[in-house]
Amino acid sequence: MTIAEATTTPVGRTRRRPPAWLLIATGVLAVTILVLSVAETNLKAHYLIDQGEFISVIGLVFIAGAGVVLFVRRQLFVSLPIVFPWLLYPIVTQGDQIIDNLSITPMRLIVHVLLAAIFVMPIAVIVMSARLVLQPASGTSPRAPAWTALFPGLRAIADGRKRQGTMLLASALMVMEMWLADQFLGTLMIVTLIVMIVAALLVASFPESPARESAAASRTPSEVVALVALLVGVAVSGGAYFGYKNKSGAYQGSPSFFMDPSQQSSNYKLDRVAVPSRPPELPASPELASDALTGYGHTLERLLAGYHILDRNYTWHFHNELFIRHWPLLPNYRRAGLQLVDEARELRTAADAKAAAARANLRDDDPLAALIDDIRGYVAYNFDRAPIIERLSGEFERTQAGLQHAAHLYEGEGKFLGARLAEIVQKHHVVVESPVMSPVVGEFASTSRAIFDAYANHVVGF
Repeated sequence: MTIAEATTTPVGRTRRRPPAWLLIATGVLAVTILVLSVAETNLKAHYLIDQGEFISVIGLVFIAGAGVVLFVRRQLFVSLPIVFPWLLYPIVTQGDQIIDNLSITPMRLIVHVLLAAIFVMPIAVIVMSARLVLQPASGTSPRAPAWTALFPGLRAIADGRKRQGTMLLASALMVMEMWLADQFLGTLMIVTLIVMIVAALLVASFPESPARESAAASRTPSEVVALVALLVGVAVSGGAYFGYKNKSGAYQGSPSFFMDPSQQSSNYKLDRVAVPSRPPELPASPELASDALTGYGHTLERLLAGYHILDRNYTWHFHNELFIRHWPLLPNYRRAGLQLVDEARELRTAADAKAAAARANLRDDDPLAALIDDIRGYVAYNFDRAPIIERLSGEFERTQAGLQHAAHLYEGEGKFLGARLAEIVQKHHVVVESPVMSPVVGEFASTSRAIFDAYANHVVGF
């Protein structure tokens, strides 16, 4: 080997392989998206595809900049397969908007195409990493380590049978992913993986000519074409993100303002009741006020219990239809949930009577009176909405696809019920946090915290 060959061959070989830093970053992203795609809705990590979905745009900017760097180093063409997760991430964040208002069959098609890509992404990173470590350099004799026989595809890669090894390794990894499909998704995802595995094995079965493969590998790939492909991909991904995020029209079960920005005027206003400046003091009949607030707390607690039954069972019912799975549902779950709403309505009637009695003994400038007025108004607001949500959800559940909207209605109501209640309690913190008022507001405060905590980490719409 000449001095020139000794100094240029390693450099040339490096330029034809994706850099390790991109493989690591993409691997972390791919696994994260895979976890999010099969996880339940109460994981804090869902921030990445909910309130923090803007991070996906930062990822687009990152991969565009990284692409320019790779283009200059002539490593972009070989890195294109691991660029895809960065382009897919913004689209995944808008998954609900993409399938919104579709019938169940197009929903299934789009969802499983996206899931197929999500399941393949970490496999692509693993396969490329294996090839980076095991693939013999050009002009050297293949020497497969003994441990490569422990997993399908590794020995073939080490022996220089790049295509066969790649497909066998990918197939074995997809077989392992079937556990995820079985545990968290359903029959259609298992079938999708089977189709991809069969396709990969067919490609692996084609005759592989080392000479032809070597000649193909020796051709100089078009970095310009790769750069154009990357920039087009970034434009399409970014366009889909901003297009679906800002599309007009009702979304996810309008008129739920929690899901539809156009319905913000229907929100419960925090300035409905002013907070007096007087310091709180224990009333002459603290039992009356305590019973009223405790009654309202139990009323909202029972209402949330009904919403939770409807939210979870509508969600599982929709997922059963979407993924063709058979997760158990509560028998007659709609009737069971609405029964709890009716029970909460009866509790509200009793609490209103207690509040009227307590309020008659309090001055208008008493901070405790303001708290009772605010809670009474908020409870009334929720029960004004309850029949609207009941009617809409009944209309939505007539179709398989509409089950999604029924679920999101009750998810949104449950989330907002606790979140706004916590804001009202915070607004009246002088009363709620006063040691003097503890005998009056203590149980109500603890019930309010429990109501908020029920949906605190719950992401609506997944």
